[in-house]
Amino acid sequence: MQFEDNMSYLTKQVVDKRIAGYTIEEAAQQVGISVEEAVVEWKNYVSSRVTMPKEEQWLLHLMRLENLLLKVNLKLEDAKFIEDYEVVLKILDRVEALQSTNLSRKEVAEQEADKLRRLQAEQVIGILEMAKMMTANMIEDAFANNKTLKAAKASVLEDLGENYTTKALDMLEEFESAD
Repeated sequence: MQFEDNMSYLTKQVVDKRIAGYTIEEAAQQVGISVEEAVVEWKNYVSSRVTMPKEEQWLLHLMRLENLLLKVNLKLEDAKFIEDYEVVLKILDRVEALQSTNLSRKEVAEQEADKLRRLQAEQVIGILEMAKMMTANMIEDAFANNKTLKAAKASVLEDLGENYTTKALDMLEEFESAD
């Protein structure tokens, strides 16, 4: 018998218990199977599950909070006693706290992404600077070691064609080890 996401009934029972907060051992006991069987069912579920990217998770969470807010507002319209208003206000405070937590997590993730982009840009600029210096050194060496312009040109073209990649990789290793 298969259920949602093509789960077996046993897997669904274990997953439902885990989602409810039970440990694997407790879920196994509740379902009436061995811990090993519960672990197998749980691992099967986890390995077949597709996860959402962080941005989609954030958006889904925000949509759920907005849905909850709508339900709370509807409940507020039906309130007849002061206690009802107090409960609704507590729920609204909790929803606001969850939204704030969610937004701060997103801001932290965006800040980390910005730092990473800046670091990558700095590395690219550093690599380009090293390539520029390496090319300038090749040209200077070609003119210093050759008597004619034609021989210097041939030397530079040879270095750029045959040796450039090897020299660039060596410089890149130097650059990375300097960090």
